[in-house]
Amino acid sequence: MKKNFYGQLLRPYQIGKMKLKNRLCMAPMDYYFFEGDENESRMTQRLVKTFEARARGGCGLIFTSCVQAEREIMPYPRALMFSAIDTDDRIKEFAAVADAVHAYGAKMGCELTMGSGRYYDIPAEGKPPIAPSECQTQYTPEIRARAMTQEEINHMITTFAQGVGRLKKAGFDAVLIMGGGGYLINQFLSPAWNKRTDKYGGSVEKRTTFLLETVEAIKKEVGNDYPIIISLNMDDLLPEGVSDHKGLVIDEVIQIAQILEAHDYVDAFAMRIGNYYNQEYIIPSTYMDNHLYRENIAKFKAAVTKPVIYENKVQDPSEMQRLLENNICDMVSMGRGWIADPDWAIKTVNGENVRPCLRCNMCLDSLWSAKRCACAVNPSHGFEFEGPITTAVKKKKVVVVGGGPAGCTAALTAAQRGHDVTLIEKDGEVGGKIQLICKPDYKAHEIAYKNYLKRAIDESDVKLIVNKAADVTYVESLNPDVVFVAIGAVPFIPPIEGVENVMLADDVLNGRKKPKGTVSVIGGGMVGCEIAYCLAKQGHAVNIIEMQERILMDASFVTVESQLAKLELPEITIYDHTTVCGVTASSVNVKNEKGDKKILASDTVILAVGYVGTSDFYNALNEDVREVYQIGDNRRARKILNATHEAYRIARSL
Repeated sequence: MKKNFYGQLLRPYQIGKMKLKNRLCMAPMDYYFFEGDENESRMTQRLVKTFEARARGGCGLIFTSCVQAEREIMPYPRALMFSAIDTDDRIKEFAAVADAVHAYGAKMGCELTMGSGRYYDIPAEGKPPIAPSECQTQYTPEIRARAMTQEEINHMITTFAQGVGRLKKAGFDAVLIMGGGGYLINQFLSPAWNKRTDKYGGSVEKRTTFLLETVEAIKKEVGNDYPIIISLNMDDLLPEGVSDHKGLVIDEVIQIAQILEAHDYVDAFAMRIGNYYNQEYIIPSTYMDNHLYRENIAKFKAAVTKPVIYENKVQDPSEMQRLLENNICDMVSMGRGWIADPDWAIKTVNGENVRPCLRCNMCLDSLWSAKRCACAVNPSHGFEFEGPITTAVKKKKVVVVGGGPAGCTAALTAAQRGHDVTLIEKDGEVGGKIQLICKPDYKAHEIAYKNYLKRAIDESDVKLIVNKAADVTYVESLNPDVVFVAIGAVPFIPPIEGVENVMLADDVLNGRKKPKGTVSVIGGGMVGCEIAYCLAKQGHAVNIIEMQERILMDASFVTVESQLAKLELPEITIYDHTTVCGVTASSVNVKNEKGDKKILASDTVILAVGYVGTSDFYNALNEDVREVYQIGDNRRARKILNATHEAYRIARSL
């Protein structure tokens, strides 16, 4: 019999007239799973199956990614190709989503947006950017948005209500009005962008008028009982200089919420924070904590009467339950956690092994790189339409050498196919480079992933051999049909004079070497910077020496600002545009871009200039074994995402 260890979290709840099987939501997220282009995009079977998998996995309320109600005068943003429900012909697309989700007892909501206003990206001919007031656009400040006319305001309100009507006809159970995130409604609410002098601008009450008229039109379209959830920014967190006003703050947002409640125009609130000047407040990475969001939502919850949804900041069920018990919120909306493991709720109920989100934000990075949303730890995300892994027609003997993310993924996937799998790991446990990158004190999610891999292997049919540095002779003695070479990469050693005086980054991270005194780290990439952070926290004075124009050039642009913020410690000095000329037992000789030379006194010098794949082992096996695959960093030093995806694709096809 299943036991519920999480009380309220997994018990039924209700928003307005909508009854839910638990208090878990799947947050709105963009996937790039549409078909079409920036002019018109449509729902796909890929997207339907993405939502269906999370419904099957136990989620109570699922939200679509952003959907537009019209594109005639507000087609922006265009880069992410939001779908639209702007004609009756589109109803069938959305009905397919609702039907798939309803089959598993979940409810379906749509995040409906009026467009992005001053978030003007790919220009559409004859459609200049418009906003509540004239202002600069965010991504091209030299282009200014024009103030909306009353006719345009009326058009947006009318078409938005019609869009909600179509959603209801499609079987959607609720609408989530996008009132946060810096989009058009948020711009009307925010004093940073709303400078109007008519009934839509000025006081908090007047700035709320646009939203009130929108909800009024919706209720006329779908009736008073159709659940309306509204997302609001608790704090715009605008950077200095972009406006003459800092934007919305929590006290004003509470006033807005109370106005909505007084009109009985809202059934629940989904609370957000931040803007797309720094989207890590909206979608925090492993380098960010949640304290600012939590402080604001606690204050907001205490001031309103309608249910409050805690959005996209937590994935630990125990923490979720504490939020409910402490009256911080009424429901918890998780985003990336559902991407990482679509069976999150079912596994949580049964105490099974949940694949954790790393908060690496590679899902977001892939979007901004014009690719489909991809997950570092779940390579099947976006491929749910392929169906479950099936048993192979012919059972093969598979040997995987190396127990990092690539090796574990290959072994687990091959075992799911029914193959006889042996995994050989040279260390005492699986994890590979994960063992090293989880050393900083903010890497709890990486530790969780390492533990997930270990438990997954232990609970699988994979035969694990540890503390074994396998050579070609040993592997061939196992008579494999297939070998995966996943032994990782080795540190790159540049031709620096005196390089014999350095410690390698890996030796420091795994504890084989202990730095002392003042430390100079050669290499300002992610590994070098994380070593510098750890040592600075231990009290060492640390120099980071990077030859490129800035440190962290290998970091995702999505997370780099928060990574840089971690290094704002008095113990750390950064030398960028700086070349190492030589190393001695007590110093590093460097030269900057101008040719000026300097000697940095150093008790310890650590080398962290990257990794290179090696092919000797792969090449040797390739001579005698019919199927040999080189995967992960051994093939080429890259990201976890690259390692798991290529391992999964190959192993799934065995």
